Amino acid sequence: MSEPAGSDLELEDIRREMDAIDDGLVNLLERRFAATEHVRAIKSKNGGLGGSAFRPAREAAILRRLLSRPGSLVPPELLVRLWRNILARSAQNQADITVHISKKLNASMGLRLRIRDYFGTLPVEEYRDEAQALMQVNASPGDICIVETESPWVEAFVEGKGGQAKVVACLPFLRDDTVPKLLVFGHAPSEPTGDDETLIISDGKLPRDFSPAPLWQIKLGQRRVSCLPGFLSDHESPLVGLNRSNALLGLKVAGRYPSPFEIKS
Repeated sequence: MSEPAGSDLELEDIRREMDAIDDGLVNLLERRFAATEHVRAIKSKNGGLGGSAFRPAREAAILRRLLSRPGSLVPPELLVRLWRNILARSAQNQADITVHISKKLNASMGLRLRIRDYFGTLPVEEYRDEAQALMQVNASPGDICIVETESPWVEAFVEGKGGQAKVVACLPFLRDDTVPKLLVFGHAPSEPTGDDETLIISDGKLPRDFSPAPLWQIKLGQRRVSCLPGFLSDHESPLVGLNRSNALLGLKVAGRYPSPFEIKS
């Protein structure tokens, strides 16, 4: 029997190294999920399993840190997809989470793939429209509702169909357009990350000289949705001043969420 050529021996060595790396990755994943079980045990002990296990601020911090690694050979899209599946499973291990969407959204293969990339194997339930989907999050605070940004969700939100649920995230996490494709509603804690956006609803246009200037604005029915940079509150400047001087705007904060990550070329 002839001996393998030198290049074949090198390939075998590399393949054995890759096998060892794969085993190491699985071992690390097992350690990470074991840590998730510890989190669940602590929350159970302290009575903290009743709320949302989805933590957009924490997850954004993890992804931003990983994406910012200098000289990384891992494509950003692959990294986000991998870690989003890990994070989604970690959240699901802490509590059951169901994703509620409209029939129209469910019919869009492209948008469903975006949801799967971000939320992995979380169960998805379809409803007649955005209003019905929002009502499910009101009934089950641990769940989330996802709507198309430019779909007719505003009236249902203003009418309180979602209860205390707010916009807590947007998709995709890697910014590919000015206006995000999807908005995520839930009861997750609203926590600043240092790079955030605030979504507001108004009955008219914001003043031209209003600061900070909106990142984007769209009209949905008779109302306008504006995205402002920063983690803003309607009880503090500048929104409180806008409310006082322009009461007819009917200003309402729809939510605050981590800004999508932009890859620097």
